[in-house]
Amino acid sequence: MTLFIALSLFAATLVFAVTPGPGTLAVISRGLAQGLWPAFILGIGLIIGDMIYLWAAMLSLGFIADQAQGLFDAVRYLGGAYLIWLGVQAWRSPPVQLEHISVQRAGALKSLIAGCAISCTNPKVILFYLGFLPLFLDLESLRMSDMLSVTFIIMAALLIVIFAISLLAHRLRPWLARGRTGLWINRISGTVMGGVGIAVATS
Repeated sequence: MTLFIALSLFAATLVFAVTPGPGTLAVISRGLAQGLWPAFILGIGLIIGDMIYLWAAMLSLGFIADQAQGLFDAVRYLGGAYLIWLGVQAWRSPPVQLEHISVQRAGALKSLIAGCAISCTNPKVILFYLGFLPLFLDLESLRMSDMLSVTFIIMAALLIVIFAISLLAHRLRPWLARGRTGLWINRISGTVMGGVGIAVATS
């Protein structure tokens, strides 16, 4: 893997991680309600679920490329359409209302399990990995060293984004909850999500 490919993969993962989805919204909600570390621990659970999907995708990419290229294209198109749909939903969503967020505190283990469950039941995750990994990996010569490098790069990007989102939700709680500001946050996030969906579908 070249340095350019590694940096491109890192940047693409950053964009994926900051786009709205069940996991991102869960971290924001936990940060608004409970603070930095409960949100970050839930985010670690999300990353664990992502790693499960990542390795499942990497181990099966060769089979998909050899046996089901048509299925791969269909997944890419469906994944792009799904991301675009999420972008539209985010654009139309109202701002977060603090009074609607549960303030019950959960233990670290429960937060980890909750985050992993959110990620493992989110079709956006597996569709994204199946759709964009072939842009960075040679499916015919995928080696264990490549898998480990990809894992490190993606995990580092996800950790940075999760911590940043958790910290922002904790520090900027009143600002994030304002009506007009929250509305524009949703619209910007929706635009980014739709752009990623178009990129995935047309790559």
